[in-house]
Amino acid sequence: MIELISITKVYGQEPNTVTALDRVTLKLNPNELTAVMGPSGSGKTTLLNIIGCLDSATAGEYHLDGENVAGLDLKAKARLRNEMFGFVFQAFNLLPDKTVLDNVMIPSRYSRRPRKEWKPKAMAVLEQMGIADLALRYPDQLSGGQQQRVAIARALVNDPKVILADEPTGNLDSATGREIVDVLKTLADKQGKAVVVVTHDGMVASQAHRLLQMMDGRIIDDSMLDSSSVVFSHPNF
Repeated sequence: MIELISITKVYGQEPNTVTALDRVTLKLNPNELTAVMGPSGSGKTTLLNIIGCLDSATAGEYHLDGENVAGLDLKAKARLRNEMFGFVFQAFNLLPDKTVLDNVMIPSRYSRRPRKEWKPKAMAVLEQMGIADLALRYPDQLSGGQQQRVAIARALVNDPKVILADEPTGNLDSATGREIVDVLKTLADKQGKAVVVVTHDGMVASQAHRLLQMMDGRIIDDSMLDSSSVVFSHPNF
C-alpha cells in the first residue's frame, strides 16, 4: 500500500541545514498496526507528516497504491489526504464551539460525499466508537478518553485506508490509553487499515504488530512483534 524509497527530508538552507530523515526506506501494509519510537528529534513526526502528505520529501520516492505521490499537485495531495488518511493527534484538536457530531462531520465537508450522507455516516462511526449518545455534547463536556474517541471517529468518517496517530495516548491515563490502543489495533485487525502510531510509550508499542525504532533520521530497527513480545519504556524514547 505505502512504499517509501530512500526518503530524505532536509530543513533550512546551506550551511544551516538539518536532516530530519536520512534515506528512509519502508513499506507499510494493511491489517498492520505499526508503532514508531525514538528520542525527540529522531524524525518520527517528520516521517508521519510525509506519509500523510502533510509535508514533502527533499529526495526519494513515495508510492501510495502504486502512484508516485511526488508527481501530484497541491490540490491532488489535499484530496488524497482527505480520502486516504485519517489523522489522530495527542491534543485531540476538536473545535470547542462545535458539538461532537459537528466535529466528526468536518472531513465530510471537504469530501465528495453527498451532503445528505454526512450525518448518517458520522453517527455510524460514533456508534462504532461507542459514543453515539454523546453526539450533541461539546468537547469540554467530555473526558479525555471520550475526546480521543471522537477524534478517532472524525478520522474514520471518510473511510480512510490509513490511520496516522501522533502520540494518541499522550494526554490520557494508562487505563484509558490502553482502551485507545485497543481501538486502533481493532481498526487494523478487523477493518484492514494500515495504522501508524508515533509514541514514547512502551505499553503502546508492545501492543503493535510491528515496531520501528528511529535515531538521527534513520530507522535503526524494524521488528515484527508477537503476543509474547515485551517493549520497555526507555528514558529517551
